[in-house]
Amino acid sequence: IRIRDGQVKQAAACGDGPVDAAYEAIRLATGQTPELENYSMRAITGGKEAMGEATVRIKDANRRTYIGRGVSTDIVEASAKAYLDAINRMTACAGACKGEKAAL
Repeated sequence: IRIRDGQVKQAAACGDGPVDAAYEAIRLATGQTPELENYSMRAITGGKEAMGEATVRIKDANRRTYIGRGVSTDIVEASAKAYLDAINRMTACAGACKGEKAAL
């Protein structure tokens, strides 16, 4: 995973299938441990090179909900993109919320 400052973080993990293992590796690499509330996958194109869209809903420690989406011909890649999208939204909100509190 490439962090905003350009730093690359890597992790390996095991899980109950490849998507769960990818999510655990992302948690280890980012240090973020949101609760996975919902996961769905659907085909958005047909044929041999069909694109799949993964959608996830996660909750942070404050019970705020974030939705992420990812698209790829590979289900695991689409799932990882969706999870990272949701985590990016969560961390962006956390930074914005801290800024709001500091401004008060």
